[in-house]
Amino acid sequence: MTLGSLCCRLALALVALLPALPLAATGQPVEALVVEAEMLDGSPYSLADHKGEVTLISVWSPESLSSRKSIWELQRFAASAQSRGVYTLAASTLKEKTALRQFIAARKLSLPVAVLGNHSLGNFDEGKLPIVYVFDRDGKLRATHAGLFSMAVLERLVAPLLTSKVRSCEATI
Repeated sequence: MTLGSLCCRLALALVALLPALPLAATGQPVEALVVEAEMLDGSPYSLADHKGEVTLISVWSPESLSSRKSIWELQRFAASAQSRGVYTLAASTLKEKTALRQFIAARKLSLPVAVLGNHSLGNFDEGKLPIVYVFDRDGKLRATHAGLFSMAVLERLVAPLLTSKVRSCEATI
């Protein structure tokens, strides 16, 4: 094996690992993680603006079967968690706002939906969507979940952050 071949294999291995890195990077402050989006009404969203509250962001796509199956659970969770101080956002990787609005309207969804913009969460493989990120009140990433999820999974992800005793706990499901 030549040195060039070895370097090429190492570079390919590193590229293959990059999408998994954000899921392991819990505990980073909001200044280190950038998540910006454009709400369907055109207003801007920034994770930095939600410091002080627990925030759950589900990165999804209407084109992903797992995302379509999980969106109802996210809707239910958002409705119940809002009264407990949890902000929930469905951040779509689909950039076509008209198609996204049609998807939302056809399913009569009422949770906050945005088109994902500038972010430092890594690359998203359609097969791994949806991916849930949970940030604590200090803006630190505390939990992640990739793939199909239920309301019970979302509850387990945020529960430790809703009590002041266990506020700094990290969880990954």
